[in-house]
Amino acid sequence: MSLQDTMQQVAALQRSIQDQMQMVNDFLRSNRETVQMVTSELKGSTKGYDQQMLSALSQAESSLTSSLGSLRQASDALDSVRSI
Repeated sequence: MSLQDTMQQVAALQRSIQDQMQMVNDFLRSNRETVQMVTSELKGSTKGYDQQMLSALSQAESSLTSSLGSLRQASDALDSVRSI
């Protein structure tokens, strides 16, 4: 494998990471909208469904945020490879 092939693979990986980051950001935005809807629609439900759903959505947001951090680290590592 030549250096040029390696650089093409690195560029392809970075494009893929950027695509994944965009999808995660879109899902995060959707998740936040859902949190707002749940907060306004299920406020004070008698069986605590609002709190259960909000807790699950909060956990999803934490996982998504963590995923974004990992994707950023991968992107930064690829930037380092490209600069060599």
